[in-house]
Amino acid sequence: MKKGFTLAEVLITLGIVGIVAVLTIPSVMKNYKNRLYTSQLEKVYAQIVDATKSIMSDEHVDNFYETKVVGTCGQGITDKSKCTGGPEYFLNTYFKTVKTDCAGGDDDEKCVPTSTYKYIDGTDATTIPTNYYCVQLVSGAVICANNTIAKCTSVLVDVNGQAEPNIVGRDLFSMDIHKNGSLSDYDSGCGDNSIGCAADRCNAGGGSGNGIFSSACGCLNAVVQAGWKMKY
Repeated sequence: MKKGFTLAEVLITLGIVGIVAVLTIPSVMKNYKNRLYTSQLEKVYAQIVDATKSIMSDEHVDNFYETKVVGTCGQGITDKSKCTGGPEYFLNTYFKTVKTDCAGGDDDEKCVPTSTYKYIDGTDATTIPTNYYCVQLVSGAVICANNTIAKCTSVLVDVNGQAEPNIVGRDLFSMDIHKNGSLSDYDSGCGDNSIGCAADRCNAGGGSGNGIFSSACGCLNAVVQAGWKMKY
């Protein structure tokens, strides 16, 4: 009566297990990382919404664009961590940060990648300009703003800062802040009920205009419309 496996049988079994692992582990790891990026995006999204509601509540207004966010940093202020208005004031005051004004400077001061962001197909997208105002949150995520106008403010979100993959639609997203404090994908003009760039524009050339905001256009909608999942 046979009581065990032969060496050949064990080796064949191990070989089959190894082949299955080689075929499945990359897919499992990709899905895990995508779920991680999505979870981080959802968290930062909620933090931005909470911050917009907080500044509106503190200033007793119903319109985000009636707050100090549409002001300027302040006359004579060179240290942007002490701004009394503008996007700098908003990002400094209503988020828990570990770095401020960190789009430029030395490598140890920066919170954004120095290399170019890529599209999913590996082609170059663009970089975050050093004149953008960026803060790094305690979670490691980075939020950047270029400037604020009286009707619409756009922000960039890199869910894990300088860490890879630095790919549009994986860890980099762009969004608009509407007057009621809600968020949409970029290129909405912050118009009522506008959702911004269509989801199919993610990694397909972006929206109108140029620059990194447009490069990331559509990816937020692609994630949200899939139930906070990356299906691309």
